[in-house]
Amino acid sequence: MAYGLDDRHTIFALATGYGKAAIAVIRISGPNSPRAIESLVGRLPPPRHATFARIMEPRTSAILDHGIVLWFPAPNSFTGEDSAELQVHGARSVVAAILRTLGELEDFRPARPGEFARRSLENGKSDLIAIEALGDLIEAETERQRAFAILQTSGNLQEAAKWWREQLIDALVLIEGELDFSDESEAQQSSASEFRTIVQEILKTLAPLTAGNGKTERLREGLTVLIAGPPNAGKSTLLNAIAKREVAIVSERAGTTRDLIEVKLDLGGFPVNLIDTAGIQKSDDPIEQEGINRALRKSEAADLILWLTPLTEPTLFPPEQFADRTIWHILTKVDQQAETAEAVCRNEKAPEDVSSAARKFKISARTGLNIENLIARLQEYANENMSVDGSLIVANERQRFAIQMAHEALLASLDENAPLEVVAEELRRACFSLESLMGKVGVENVLDQLFSRFCIGK
Repeated sequence: MAYGLDDRHTIFALATGYGKAAIAVIRISGPNSPRAIESLVGRLPPPRHATFARIMEPRTSAILDHGIVLWFPAPNSFTGEDSAELQVHGARSVVAAILRTLGELEDFRPARPGEFARRSLENGKSDLIAIEALGDLIEAETERQRAFAILQTSGNLQEAAKWWREQLIDALVLIEGELDFSDESEAQQSSASEFRTIVQEILKTLAPLTAGNGKTERLREGLTVLIAGPPNAGKSTLLNAIAKREVAIVSERAGTTRDLIEVKLDLGGFPVNLIDTAGIQKSDDPIEQEGINRALRKSEAADLILWLTPLTEPTLFPPEQFADRTIWHILTKVDQQAETAEAVCRNEKAPEDVSSAARKFKISARTGLNIENLIARLQEYANENMSVDGSLIVANERQRFAIQMAHEALLASLDENAPLEVVAEELRRACFSLESLMGKVGVENVLDQLFSRFCIGK
């Protein structure tokens, strides 16, 4: 459901987690926030001062709890509206009683997911880049995801976007000045030279941000690692060994795994989605064949495929559907081979195949041989493919698309054969793209989807 500033209800929600806790925080925002505090507490406390008070049921004056009340008059609040917080005991009964009481007040309603943050955006207290960073922070499950979200809040991209826009306005003024005084050739040449200098300086800083390497998307969603191979190659055993718990059923009977089994891991702070698949072979069993088809389809989105084959059958090669994927060849069950201890314990690495980035390992998931070595290599691979450096961070595809559109418009504006009217229009198009980057225009279609990811109370 879409909503915006036309909805003037005062909203409220539990901002902390549901369930028994020492403290619960209830947030209130909207024009009737003062009335809520006066109804429950009897008076408005001094602005931005934590005040201990009795919280009462308005009709009966029955005490619901004793807690801390905070009052934030507009515009000096997170949402930019009159806002308040109640810090109360975290008992379910206390929280339920206060929420029920607020819901009985006229023009009050429970907040929708992300509605506090959305009002902050619509009231100009935050921009879309900051809100997206907040969303990433809420969703962060690993240390690297947390650090990435915090890095986005530095404001560097916002400051750069403001500078780009200011420079573009200066360039647009020069072009429109030429349109107004096109008969003065000397002034026209000077303005054209200055305009091109401005645009070229902007392009220098925009260009590095237009190329997407997928690192930020992987860091947000997690690196996808597919465990594949023929039946009974030790795929489920390896999944359990890396996850360090019994996730998949392990059996000597081939074809035990029929469906995809996915485990989310934290490898050195990096999120990794490890997926066990059905053994890949020719099969007349429709259920097994469906499992194989799912594995093949999943490989299309995999960042890395671990292709497992028993050491006794090293010539079982990946299917042609894996041809353009990054593959590590894993030789399994080496503990069952009659090799010397020195050869078995040696973790062999084949020369890298440039086309497939192939690597070869010998492991025994049953005994743990070289499993930690493989995990360390996976962590290195995650670091290579998800580490984000630089002071300007493009966090997602929406931001990158806006920057690319601005970049294309600026390149078009430098066309020496373009009429001045076209140049001015390209500069306006670049400005519009940068404003959409900040969330000022043209982003209504993404807002509902973005805020639906937020928890209620944020």
